[in-house]
Amino acid sequence: MITNIISFPDGHFQRKKQRPLTSRMISALLAACEKQRKGIAFGPADIKGSLISLIARGLIIKKQVALPGHTKSSWQVTPEAIAMLNLRGIKPTC
Repeated sequence: MITNIISFPDGHFQRKKQRPLTSRMISALLAACEKQRKGIAFGPADIKGSLISLIARGLIIKKQVALPGHTKSSWQVTPEAIAMLNLRGIKPTC
């Protein structure tokens, strides 16, 4: 028996686009944008909806801010998330 090995280009089986945002994700992003605009710290416990899914997709990231004498962590809506909202005709206030 002869075996043929067929190679596929890198990324051939990878998903090229992220799945669309659900209505709960959009609500969570808008709530996060509002808190971010007001300078209010937020996290998964503060916002109802699919914040964990947004974090897993990289649409909300944890950012370290260096302050004199210590470091503070805060969550931030990414430019990619803002662009996704803009494509849907939603103008976030981040």
